[in-house]
Order: sequence, then C-alpha cells, then structure tokens
Amino acid sequence: YYIDFSGNAPALGGSAFGQIINTIGNQCADIIDTACFCRAFETVQYLVNNEMLAAGHDVSSGGLITTLLEMCFPNTKGGLSINLTELPGKDIIEKSFSENAGVVVQVKDEKKAKEYLKQQKITFYKLGSPIKERALNYTNGEEYYKLAIDSLRDIWFSTSYQLDRHQSTEKLALERF
Repeated sequence: YYIDFSGNAPALGGSAFGQIINTIGNQCADIIDTACFCRAFETVQYLVNNEMLAAGHDVSSGGLITTLLEMCFPNTKGGLSINLTELPGKDIIEKSFSENAGVVVQVKDEKKAKEYLKQQKITFYKLGSPIKERALNYTNGEEYYKLAIDSLRDIWFSTSYQLDRHQSTEKLALERF
C-alpha cells in the first residue's frame, strides 16, 4: 500500500527527477494538511507496534519508483507487480517521481490493515503484490514497463560506491561494495 502523508497533489518541483531534466518546476512536494500528516504517522506507528507490517519504506528523494526499487534491492529473489492507475497524478512520470511525503508498506493481513486505515480516515492505495519473477512489473493504465531489478541495483550500488570512495576510503568503500 501507498499511504499518503501530505494531503497534497503530486508535484515534481524541486525533485530529483526535476534536477535530472534540468527543471526547477512550479510546484514542489509539500505537506498542506498537518492533521493529515499526524494522523497518517500515528496510524503507521500503530501498524508497526501491532506487528501488522511485513515491510515498509518512506517515499522521499527519487519518489515512489525509487522506494519500490529500494524495497526490492536487499533480497535476491522475487519482485513486485505494481499498478499506479488509481494513484492521483496526471501521468506515470508524476506518479513515479513525485516526492510527496508518504510510505509504502507491505501488510501481513490485508483485511485488518485495510479496515484500520479506513477507520482512521487515511488516504491509501493498494499498489500491487510480490511476485516470484525477479522484476518490477510497472503499470499505469495502458502503459507497462518491466524493470530488471538486479541490473538497476548494480547501477545503484555502483553510484553509492563512487560516493563512498570520496566520503571514506577506497578500501572501506570496496569492502561495502
């Protein structure tokens, strides 16, 4: 599930995606409803404390696509089948790269979690489910992309290694890579 903390429409201004395409944008991700943020945060804390979650990750720099990939990187088997069609946003780019505050969680008992989220009046969307295939199958309406998790993980780790070399030492960076 994607749980919205912002109470705001998706925005790309100031995002990592915007930086890559050399645009500042007109509207940046922001929290417009602090009560919504508090309620969503407390609800997620309840889900954590009551062991209702199997996994979770914040949505921040890089947006939802980065969150989903980072959730897949630690394991070596399986992937995700994701459908963004019901999420707010004008297109797959806005839905994927908006950095609005939120979290993605994998729930243990879908019925209980869904019931509690509704009871707390939390905005949430079911995104998809784990699959056996080592891929991120990514759909928005008629658009479909199949992303190779291991290939993208190698690129991700290589970039991390390059940064780590400058922050620590070559030897330490190699040990972690």
